[in-house]
Amino acid sequence: MYHERQRKQLCLVHALNAIMQQEEFTEESLNEICYSLDERKWFNPHKSWLNLGNYDVNVLMAALATKDLQMMWFDSRQDPARIRLEFVKAFIVNVPGRYIPFMTNRHWFTILQRDDGAFVNLDSKLEEPELIRDIVAYIREKFEKTEDKVQVMIVSSMDSAELLKAE
Repeated sequence: MYHERQRKQLCLVHALNAIMQQEEFTEESLNEICYSLDERKWFNPHKSWLNLGNYDVNVLMAALATKDLQMMWFDSRQDPARIRLEFVKAFIVNVPGRYIPFMTNRHWFTILQRDDGAFVNLDSKLEEPELIRDIVAYIREKFEKTEDKVQVMIVSSMDSAELLKAE
């Protein structure tokens, strides 16, 4: 599996490339997306003002759209068993990072669904990809740690209305 290792604060670059399973996005291409969203080169609200990366969710959504993929926020109040896994390409997880003064610092990583239906954690902070035995239990566990304010997004080529089973 294609798996990039963390450098600078480019975890969103790594997470997007994990979905594509090859290098599709670069720091430069995500910076261009930032500038298309806001022309300011300095203090652009969609990335680190230190020019290290640390891109926001708007950059994620715009990057996915260039590949005809959609993102749906998964609400932690819902049961992950409602997710129609057969339509999921990947999950993108966003977790708080260490505190940096005057900056929001969060870490993005991808959990990719392989062709055989198994899910693999491709977090750029991991030495190597990790197989996830039960994705529903994994998501539940992430949400139980409410102090972390973990966010989970579903990536699919399907319309988001079709990604959840009826209650």
